[in-house]
Amino acid sequence: MQLALAAQMRELDRQTIEEIGIPGMVLMENAGRGTVDFMQQHYGSVAGKTVCIFAGPGNNGGDGLVIARTVHGLGAYPFVFFLLDPEELKGDAAQNFSIYKQMRLPYQVLDFSEKMLNLADTILTLNRIHPMHSLVDSIFGTGLEREVSGHFSDVINCINHLGESHQMPVVSVDLPSGLNADTGAVLGISVHADLTVTYGQPKPGHYHNGGVGVGHLERVDIGIPTKVVEAMGLNGEVLDTSTANLLKSRNKEAHKGANGHLFILAGSEGKTGAALLSAQGALRMGTGLVSCGVPRELNPIFETALAEAMTIALPASAKALSHEDSPLINSLMQGKDALVIGPGIGTDKSTAELVLQLYCDSPLPMVIDADGLNILAAHRESIRLAQGPRIFTPHPGEMARLLGISIGEIQANRLQASQWLAEASDCPALITVLKGAGTVVSGNDGRYALNTSGNPGMGTGGMGDVLSGIIGGLLAQGYPPWEAATLGVYLHGLAADFLAQSQPYGYTATEVAQALPRVLGGLTHNEPKEHLC
Repeated sequence: MQLALAAQMRELDRQTIEEIGIPGMVLMENAGRGTVDFMQQHYGSVAGKTVCIFAGPGNNGGDGLVIARTVHGLGAYPFVFFLLDPEELKGDAAQNFSIYKQMRLPYQVLDFSEKMLNLADTILTLNRIHPMHSLVDSIFGTGLEREVSGHFSDVINCINHLGESHQMPVVSVDLPSGLNADTGAVLGISVHADLTVTYGQPKPGHYHNGGVGVGHLERVDIGIPTKVVEAMGLNGEVLDTSTANLLKSRNKEAHKGANGHLFILAGSEGKTGAALLSAQGALRMGTGLVSCGVPRELNPIFETALAEAMTIALPASAKALSHEDSPLINSLMQGKDALVIGPGIGTDKSTAELVLQLYCDSPLPMVIDADGLNILAAHRESIRLAQGPRIFTPHPGEMARLLGISIGEIQANRLQASQWLAEASDCPALITVLKGAGTVVSGNDGRYALNTSGNPGMGTGGMGDVLSGIIGGLLAQGYPPWEAATLGVYLHGLAADFLAQSQPYGYTATEVAQALPRVLGGLTHNEPKEHLC
C-alpha cells in the first residue's frame, strides 16, 4: 500500500475535483458512508443506538455530518456536537450542514463557558436513553500543524475519558485529531482511537511509533481515479503482508554455494554476543555460508558457540578489530557477496581506521550497524565516500549521533530524520533503517517505507544484531539493497510477532532468530497470516 503525505493527499483531492470533475460532495459522501460500513463491521449494527459525532472546522466536520445522516438512515440516533459555529462552515461541509438542518436532526453547538464535565454528562444521558454505539471524532484532518489547545483540547480529553472509562468505542475520521499526518507527532493532545478510517491513501502518521492512538486502521476508496494516484508518483509504502511477496523461491538443486556467502566483522572483548547474534540472523535467514572475522584471542568462543559459522582469527587483532589486519581482511572479502560490520566492535582508533577504510574503499554491499555507525558519526565527512551499496541500521541514539541532534528531535520527525541520506552521498545505494516502533526505511532515491510488524517485546538487547545479520544475509543471497532492507525489517518483526502469540515479552533476540525458519516456512507454504502472528 502506498503512503501519501498530507500535501500529496490534498493535491490528489484537488486534481480529482478540479481536473477530473468528480465533485467534492461525491468524495465526501463516499468517505462518510465507507466509514459507517467499517463502524458496523467492527462494532455491530448502529440500529437503535446512539452515535455521537464531534464535528470540527473544515471537511472533517463535513465527513462527520455525512456519517450522522448515514447512521440515521440505518436506524440510529445521531447527535452532532459542533466545536465551532456551524454557520461558519464552508464549501462541501457547509452544504452538508444545510442538508442536516433540513432533515431536522439533533445537534448542539458546544458552549465553552461551561465545564467539559457537562459534555460528558450529556453523552452519558444519551447513552441511557439509547445505548451508545460509538463516538466519532471528525474534529481535525490531515492539515493540522499547530498545537491543540483551549476548548478543542477539552473535548479531546472528554472523548478519551469516555472511551477509556466507559468503554465507548472511539472512531476517528481519516486521522485521530491531534496527530500530525506526516510525522505522527502528538500536537499537544490527540484522540485515542479504537478505529481509524482513512480516506484515499494511508498517511505516514498512521504508522509512526507503532501507530499508537490509531487503533485498527481501515481504508476507504473515496473515488480518486487510479491514474491520478499513479501520476502523483507516491514514493512511500507500507511494509505489511504483501512485503513477503519479495521472497524468492529456491531451485531444487540449490546448494550452499548458490545461497550466498556473508562476511561479518563484529565482536570484541565482552561483546562476542553481538557477532554471534548477527551470524545467527544470517544463517536463520537461509544464507548459504557465513564467515566471521574475529579478534584472535576471542576465536575459541566463536568456534564453540556457533558451529555453523566459519571463523577466521585475525592475527593482529587481539581483543578488538585492528587496522593492521586490513590486508588480510581485504583478501578474505574476495569471493564474498556482502559484509556486515559494526556489532560490538568498539570504537578504538585502530578499529575506526579499519571501518573507515572498508566503508570508503570496498565495492561490496555492506550493512553498517552499532559501533560502525558511531565511528562514522565521528567522521561524517566519510559518509559521502562509499564505493558501493550501504545500509545503515541505527537506533534513535545512533541516528542522533550521526546527525548531531538530540534523540527527541529524531523521534519528533522520524521520517525526516531517516531521509537525511538523500543528500548525504552519491554512492549507488544508501539506505537508512531507523529502528524503533514503526521502523522507517529510507533510500537516497527518495523512497521510504514504514513497517507494521513487530511488538514491544522486542525492546531488549541483541535484536538489532539479529536484524543486521538478516539484512546482510539477504544481500548475500542476491536481493537488491532496498528489497534486502525492507524484507529484512518486516520478517524480523514478524518472527517476534510469532513469539508474542504465546509470550508477549521476555523472549530473546536468539529466539527471534530461531523463529525465522518457522515464519519463512509458513510464508512459502501460504500458511494463513493468523498462524504466524
